[in-house]
Amino acid sequence: MSSPALSHASQGPLDTRLRPLIGEAWDPDNTPLALRRFVREIGMECPSKAMKVATDFLLFKYGTQNDSQVAPIAVEKLCEIYGASITGIRPRSRDANVYSVDSWEPRQGHTGRVSFDGSRARISIPDSVDYATARLSVAHELGHLLIHRRGEEHDEATLRLGSSPEEEALAEYAARLLLLPSRLCQPSPETNLAEFAITQSSRMRVTIHCFIARLGDPDVAPSPIQGAILWRMRREVATSEPLYTRLTPQWHLCRDAFIPIRKCKARPGSLVADLGAADGSVARSKREEVNIGSFAGRFHVDAFAWGSVDDGTRLVLSVFRDPSGTRTEVGTAV
Repeated sequence: MSSPALSHASQGPLDTRLRPLIGEAWDPDNTPLALRRFVREIGMECPSKAMKVATDFLLFKYGTQNDSQVAPIAVEKLCEIYGASITGIRPRSRDANVYSVDSWEPRQGHTGRVSFDGSRARISIPDSVDYATARLSVAHELGHLLIHRRGEEHDEATLRLGSSPEEEALAEYAARLLLLPSRLCQPSPETNLAEFAITQSSRMRVTIHCFIARLGDPDVAPSPIQGAILWRMRREVATSEPLYTRLTPQWHLCRDAFIPIRKCKARPGSLVADLGAADGSVARSKREEVNIGSFAGRFHVDAFAWGSVDDGTRLVLSVFRDPSGTRTEVGTAV
């Protein structure tokens, strides 16, 4: 018997690390001091709402000096408005149709760093990262600075304590808030969410992983998205093997699910397998049964594939949503 779409999947953010920092789930007694002081400073009832207020204020200032409707948002300008400087080598921007997909193991945080020259904050860009990742790293460090800011100064006591997993999750949320305003994360019901994520992440110069996570953030209008997986080809599998056996998850954003990264393979006849074997860049949608690790059910699947099978660079992004109210099948070539 077919199982329904996961009931737990529609609950909470796609970035599950943010879950304990939202609304009534937040327990101040079990939260690091820096976040408690930050919430008190902003005057909100939980860390996620406090960060939304803090980033909105910074973006408001950005909008008074720039045309904030123009994408992408300039992290250099955000830092200038905040009163921070950037050090390190700035990676070059890439063409809009080159997508940043993260490495095999997406970061749990960033490798940027904040230091101080007197009272002025300095954000160091990580070495050897691409343009989109560098932008996220700078915005992430701005999130840390916002957490420790008290009026026009920074809280030296909480800065000395170092970061915590909760602070890292909130700083990552800040990066998404700063670089991806919610108005840019509102697809129409008919939109192929995989294609939308690819297009918007390229436009806003962020990673695909970041944009997908943004679709499930608490300040974004309720979305039917249940999860997402990026598939890539395994070079260790012989080219003589069927293509579906060569496709494996690179990363996933499926709430509370176990997905065997680099171990499982696409199912023959699935939308992912079909698009993986297709030519060129192509988007398609289909309702189908899904059983990937512990992520199982009947979903409306939106997928977008690009890259070359011959070169081993074929990638497929699959996004899963509640099948109710969606069209059965849609396909486009790009």
